Amino acid sequence: MDSTQKNILMQMNKVSKAVLKAKEEEGSVVYCRKEILEEAVITLEENPDSSLVLFGVKNTEEIDKKLVERLKENNGYLFHTIDKMSERGRAIDIDLINPLTGRVMTGSSSGGCVNILKGINDLAIGTDGGGSVLAPAISTGLFSIMAKGMGLKGTSIKASTDNIKFTPGIGVISHSYDICKSAIETLITKKNVSIDENKNEKIKIVIPKKESILLPNGIDMRESLNGVIDGIKDSVEIIEKDFNKIESRLEAIPFCEEIFKEDIDIIITMEGPIDIYGLGDSVLGTWGKVGSNIQNESGKYLLKVANMIDATAVTIPTRELGIGVLIIAKKGLESGKSAIKLGDMIRKLYSVPELYSRYFIEGYKKKNKGFI
Repeated sequence: MDSTQKNILMQMNKVSKAVLKAKEEEGSVVYCRKEILEEAVITLEENPDSSLVLFGVKNTEEIDKKLVERLKENNGYLFHTIDKMSERGRAIDIDLINPLTGRVMTGSSSGGCVNILKGINDLAIGTDGGGSVLAPAISTGLFSIMAKGMGLKGTSIKASTDNIKFTPGIGVISHSYDICKSAIETLITKKNVSIDENKNEKIKIVIPKKESILLPNGIDMRESLNGVIDGIKDSVEIIEKDFNKIESRLEAIPFCEEIFKEDIDIIITMEGPIDIYGLGDSVLGTWGKVGSNIQNESGKYLLKVANMIDATAVTIPTRELGIGVLIIAKKGLESGKSAIKLGDMIRKLYSVPELYSRYFIEGYKKKNKGFI
C-alpha cells in the first residue's frame, strides 16, 4: 500500500469516526450532515493526498450561508455540524461542561469548542459580541481568530447586558493555528489575498505596566507576558501603559480607542484563567457583591471589548490552564494581518502539554473499548 492509499484510508477513518461521535453527542451538536461521507469520498477522489478539515457552524442566523459555502469550496474543508450556542448568547453555557477544566462551559460559541475537543471537528465558525469566540477558545486551550476588523461580521445590531450596541464579529476556533489562518483567509475575501503578506514596518504594541493589574491567580499581568515580550521584542516597538481600569467594559472601550488614536497597531494582554476562579457572566454579576465578585474573578479583560471596538483579535493558548495571550489590532486589513502574523510568532513560544494533545486532539481517535 503506497502513501496515497494510506492517506485515503486514514482520512476516511477520521471522517467516519467523527460522524459516529456527532450522532452520539446529545449536548454540543444540534445537527450533523450525513452528506459529509459522500463529500469526503468525492474530495479524496479528486485530491487523494488531501488532509480533510471538518468544521462546524454556530447555530445562529448571524453567520451568512454564503460564508459556509465559501469555506466548503476550499479544498478539503467539509461542513459537518451545526454547533450548540449558549441560551440567548449567555457568556456561560449551563448546559455544557468544559471537557478540559470540568467547569461550566464558557459561551456563547460553546458547542464549537466542545466538538473540537471531542474529536468531532477540527474547526468551528462562531460569532463574538463580547468575547463569545475568544473566551471559549482560551478556556479550552484552542486557537482563535475573530476578524471583525477585517470585515468579517454579522448583520444585526444587538445590545449587550450593559446596553452597549454592537454588530457581532465572526471568527474561527481550532486546535491548529494554521487551520485558523487558512479559514480566515478564505472567509474574508474571494480574491487571492494572503494574510501573511503585509508591511514589514516595525509594529507598535501596547502592553500593561507592572503592578497595574493582577490576574485572578495573583500573577501580575505584565510579568505573565515576560516570555512573550522576550520572544517578539526584536520585531516590535513596545509601549507600556497603566491597565488598571480594563476590568470594566465601559472603561475598557474608550481606553482601547484612545490607544488606537495614538498611531498604535496592537494591544497585547494575558487573559484568564477563564471561568476557573469565577464565572464571567453578567446575569450573575448583577446579584450584589457576591455576584459581582464571581464575575470579576473570571479572568476576562479586553476580550470582552475586542468586537465592540471593531478590532481583529487573536488568542494563543499557553501552558497554563485557561490562560491565553490576546492580540487586539485596530480596524483595518493591514492591522489585522499584523495581528495574525504576531500570533504566528507568539504561538511558537508555547506548546500545550503532551497529555492534552494525546487525550483530546489525538485521544478521541481511539475510543476506549467498554464491555458493550
